[in-house]
Amino acid sequence: TIRSMAKLIVKHPEIHYLCVVDESENLLGLISRKRLFQSIFSHSVSASSKVTELYSLLTSEHAGDLVIRHVLTCKESDPLDEIINLMISHRLNAIPVLNEVGKFEGLVTIERLLSKWLKKKG
Repeated sequence: TIRSMAKLIVKHPEIHYLCVVDESENLLGLISRKRLFQSIFSHSVSASSKVTELYSLLTSEHAGDLVIRHVLTCKESDPLDEIINLMISHRLNAIPVLNEVGKFEGLVTIERLLSKWLKKKG
């Protein structure tokens, strides 16, 4: 539910995306914390906003209503420089990682990449 997603993000402020997977760990899509914020507080948006956009956010009750379904992904075996280039060229903050059989494994995030870089630099 929207409420449980909001609780999770408040408890873990480092989370920028919630990954939606099915029972078999197939990635169904992502929910950004920005989109979640918009769905919760869209009643505060001015009347000049698009009516259809407001309606879809106001009627959102479940994760499925907010899922971004067309998501760029990478594989565990992809070279890190290719993943970084993909993130830069598509202006992504994170990219889901799938294993060789297409199951969701995790997210590569800007924060994780910067953390690794800082550790490497000492």
